[in-house]
Amino acid sequence: MLDPTEDQRTNDDDCQELGPSDGFFHDEQYPFIKEFSELLATVSTNVLKFTLMTFQQRLLAKALWEAQNYGGSESKCIAHLKEIYGSQWRSVTTIKDHMEPERVYCEYVLILDHQQQWNKAKNKLKSQ
Repeated sequence: MLDPTEDQRTNDDDCQELGPSDGFFHDEQYPFIKEFSELLATVSTNVLKFTLMTFQQRLLAKALWEAQNYGGSESKCIAHLKEIYGSQWRSVTTIKDHMEPERVYCEYVLILDHQQQWNKAKNKLKSQ
């Protein structure tokens, strides 16, 4: 638990880590992150999944996608939409508004791996 005194909190190492909302500062910590993200956006989904990703990365991306998108089942999504909006749910919303494409999670996993590689490289340089 953090000490409530201000001087202890400013010295806490965890305070130095960047969160997702600190995107402006990520370029300093993770060089080429913008270029890497742009590259991922330009390749096809097949190249993304079957050329750039390892099998383990694909499994992680699929697990994250399923966890956030009704287990990957459109029928479960439709059932949930019927519960919320009734039988005329199609006039109010669409499935695309409630289920993200799996590609988003593939890109996310690759960006996380990119950041992890930079962290390892920095730690290696510090230890030398």
